Amino acid sequence: CTQIPLFNYLGFEFSALTTIVSSMVAGLLTISAWRRRQLASAGSLEQFIDTAVLYSLLAAVIPFVIMSLNAFLVKNCSYVEGAMLFLLLVIPAVALAQAIALFIAVGFTRWNKALFILTYVGILLHIPLVTFTGIQIFAFNPIMGFFPGFTYDETLNVIGRLAVYRVETVAMIVLLWLFTFWLEKRKKVRGPWSGVVPINQRWIAGGLGLVIAAFIWFSDDLGLSSSLSSVKSRLGGETETEHFIIRYPSRMKHTQVQDLVLLHEFYFEQISKELHVSIRRKIESFVYESPEQKGRLVGAARTDISKPWLWQLHINLDDVEQSLKHELVHVMAAEFGFPLFRISTNSGLIEGTAVAVERVTYDAVVHRTAALAFAIDVRVNMGDLFSLSGFFKAHPGVSYTLAGSFCRYLIDHYGLRRFKRVYRTGDFKAAYNRDFEKLVADWRQYLTMFEVKDPEKRKAAYLFRRPSIFGKECARVIANLNAETRSMYLRKDYAGALASSRLSLELTANTEAVYQKTNSLFRLKRYSEAVGFAEEKLRDSSLVFALLPIHLVLGDSYWASGFPDKALVSYHRVFEAHISLSLDEASALRLSLIFNRQKGEALRPFFTEEMDDSVRMAFLESPHEREVASLRSYLLGRELARKEKYRDAIEAFSRKEEMEMPVLDFLRKQRLGQLYFKVGEFQKAKLSFWDSLNEITNEAYFIETEEWLKRCDWMEEHAVKPNL
Repeated sequence: CTQIPLFNYLGFEFSALTTIVSSMVAGLLTISAWRRRQLASAGSLEQFIDTAVLYSLLAAVIPFVIMSLNAFLVKNCSYVEGAMLFLLLVIPAVALAQAIALFIAVGFTRWNKALFILTYVGILLHIPLVTFTGIQIFAFNPIMGFFPGFTYDETLNVIGRLAVYRVETVAMIVLLWLFTFWLEKRKKVRGPWSGVVPINQRWIAGGLGLVIAAFIWFSDDLGLSSSLSSVKSRLGGETETEHFIIRYPSRMKHTQVQDLVLLHEFYFEQISKELHVSIRRKIESFVYESPEQKGRLVGAARTDISKPWLWQLHINLDDVEQSLKHELVHVMAAEFGFPLFRISTNSGLIEGTAVAVERVTYDAVVHRTAALAFAIDVRVNMGDLFSLSGFFKAHPGVSYTLAGSFCRYLIDHYGLRRFKRVYRTGDFKAAYNRDFEKLVADWRQYLTMFEVKDPEKRKAAYLFRRPSIFGKECARVIANLNAETRSMYLRKDYAGALASSRLSLELTANTEAVYQKTNSLFRLKRYSEAVGFAEEKLRDSSLVFALLPIHLVLGDSYWASGFPDKALVSYHRVFEAHISLSLDEASALRLSLIFNRQKGEALRPFFTEEMDDSVRMAFLESPHEREVASLRSYLLGRELARKEKYRDAIEAFSRKEEMEMPVLDFLRKQRLGQLYFKVGEFQKAKLSFWDSLNEITNEAYFIETEEWLKRCDWMEEHAVKPNL
């Protein structure tokens, strides 16, 4: 472990692995020691337990000491947290394994080790049983302690719940010891069990049994497990349509629920046509109010997931527009997945299929995005990517993009029938009568048709030159700390966020903390510090490629400090990379205002000063110079739409002043189309979407606009009325 990233310091992964190995060894050695004790007829059972537990715990300390010493070579950002995890994971597991082994050794004369191994494996099988058949992806387990599930979430705040759970484990250990004493005594004392078990020990055993029963009964309430009934009760809302049972937060408005239902049904029809599938059972869709709620109830707080074998998908409310189609592809592909599991045999095909159906990643056609990755010489073994577990070795952005592009290529060039076959079996040779390496080579040759320019390479470096969790220092600790900083920032506790981000950066250089510190300094109006810090980090060659969007807040800091020329350079740096449509919008708005110089200065406070909602609205509704009237109307339309004042937002966006930059005209017409869609005027929505295409040449935006046009047509043809 000292040589394996993520396992080479005192953290969750190392302690979890040590738990499994050390507890198994402790149990087998306990049985061997008991046999020797019987042959020697030496000492009482109490003395044996004392000695066995002492030796096993001393042995368990060895990996703890080794990894503690390894901290001199490998950074360990939170030794105390690591030590607590080791204590809560390893020590109870070793003691429980010993108690089980001793009970078997005393109770059975033959096949002791075989019985122990079967029992041990049976307890561990509780993890796949719970996570495969139940709604949750995490599991608390008597041996392993905690299993977080297979997810990209790096945050892991489990110590509190684990400490509570280990109370149940201790109760199990003591109860097993009592049973073992009674078995040993029963061999020596003939007669009824009442003569073997003292009344006080009966009361103790009964109390321990009640403790264990209480943990099982209240497991959902303690956050140690999750059931369908508990998730349904905590979400509160439910509606059933032709193809779905949708469960959602009860606070959602009627119109929001209706939009949610219609989006589900629209994507169901589109994916059915795309994949040529006919799903005859209803899909369960769970929509969670927040990542925190989802993390508590099913796990994977910030990662949307699906369980095709259960016909379920689990999505955060704020992610519905971005993630619903992707997760629904996973579930609907179950029709041609591997039997029983209803998925493919490897993650590359599972995730690649969903991305292939979406066709767009990072605001570009998936093939162009893949070409960007290869243009900056991202090194990925495609064989590993399409193996059982190799998909997770690379950064998820790389894995998803390359897998999606390759799967799209296979579908387009060889047809869906063959692709379904390879999805089910994972055997490329049998499906295509070509070696996998040859298929990859043909695909790579196809990608050469996409020309990559220098600004796009900067975008590619930002997206793809990132380590996976295995390549990060103190990944779990830093992720937890940055999540805490994020929470402070959203609460507008900028001083707290600044202090927290500084602590994160003191532990290890990481880009998220750099953004958090820069933004916190900006919000605290410490503009010169924000500029100095951001520029310092942009000179760091190990970080600069991942800090491209920081030029936006750097530009804001320059602008607020009275240096519009420097701000202009920073904004242009963001805009020319075209990282995402939202960043294009943010930078284009600022560029348009600075182009107007003195006229545009009137709107500068909107971007550089903290305003609450009422002040923002009053500021935008006040008179401004004619030259920036179009920008004021645009900003006002955004605010009104956010407040769900759709008719007023339509009026603001409908003003015909030409925008300074084509991307803003495109976005104005796109937003107008979406607003008309919201109010049910689908013909007007279609006209606005069609009109928006005159302003842009990005093929990905054509694909996304085409989907909006299909949604408009679908809404006109269908009258889906949810049973609210």
